[in-house]
Amino acid sequence: MAKIDCAVILAGGKGTRLQPLTSYKPKPLVPVALTPMIDFAIDQVRNAGIKKIIFAVKYLGDLIKEYLVDNSKFSDLDIYVPDIDPIGTADAVRQLSDYIEGDFVVSMADIVTNMNLKKMIDFFYTTDAYATISLKNIDFPTRKFGVILLDEKQNIEIFLEKPRPEEMLFTTLAFAYRHVSEFHHNLVNTGVYIFKYRALEILESFKDIDDFGQDLFPYLLQERFKLNGFVDEFYWMDAGNIRSYLWANFDILRGFVDGFAPLGKKQNGNWVGENCEIAESAKIIPPVVLGNNIVIDDNSIIGPYSVIHDKVRINQNSIIDHSVIWEESIIGKDSLVQNSVICDKFNLVDNSKIINYTAVSN
Repeated sequence: MAKIDCAVILAGGKGTRLQPLTSYKPKPLVPVALTPMIDFAIDQVRNAGIKKIIFAVKYLGDLIKEYLVDNSKFSDLDIYVPDIDPIGTADAVRQLSDYIEGDFVVSMADIVTNMNLKKMIDFFYTTDAYATISLKNIDFPTRKFGVILLDEKQNIEIFLEKPRPEEMLFTTLAFAYRHVSEFHHNLVNTGVYIFKYRALEILESFKDIDDFGQDLFPYLLQERFKLNGFVDEFYWMDAGNIRSYLWANFDILRGFVDGFAPLGKKQNGNWVGENCEIAESAKIIPPVVLGNNIVIDDNSIIGPYSVIHDKVRINQNSIIDHSVIWEESIIGKDSLVQNSVICDKFNLVDNSKIINYTAVSN
């Protein structure tokens, strides 16, 4: 069976809906359960046996490059971070084409997933498709995830990324009158693709194709190129706003992301780092992740479903509930942080209340 030995990871988004978390930190470096989101994409590619990874960076790209280059975690990989200025996802791949020498994978650096990429690659080579899109059923259908029609061989008949109401009507009629096996508006495009090498020829020939979902995939279908969907069960979360970012952290603590566990030593349902000073009267309600060099003072309550990063101090009588506290922050005494995020090096004054999916930053 053919082998893919190259992946492109797109890491250039601004993460606007995730501000203020992304005001000074690129979204791929935003940590989930102490691990930057970009690591999920890297591990996915690495677990599929791919060693050559090309990163497309843009917003705060120097920080991403600094994280990737000379990082011992990635010493087994061949990492490239070229200087490019892409307009969209497809344009990024076009600008990286000199680094690609065969069939290739494209993934996103700002999602949390444990999708089995090797399984998807195996599926790709059982077909003669030009490209394969990873798809996942979601529980709550929503227009923002689009509409997809698949035939009995999982070939995509219609792909609409963000359909208007009249397009929804059209696809409903198509489902009624065409030979399709499935009609989906609850299938999410998870942002992982496999392409034949010759897809680069289209990108080079048509410079106005800038985005995969809006331009390339509709073009392929219009021109009768075979495009299919890989549908599987796996964890996937687009941590694109404060609420979904918190959920991604909670889901890891719940054990929903098979194959991934938070950093730290497992103790009584929690994950605890090194050199943590926890007062005897403090209470830790699992599941909680504690980083390194954390101080938790008297009568404070941490948890459940909370992540405390390195060098955080939580002063007496404070409560951290269903929340994430980033590095080197100080939580003043008699404070409540609930369903919220405190960003790096934030000094929360005494008697504060941060609740209701709020994020605070310097």
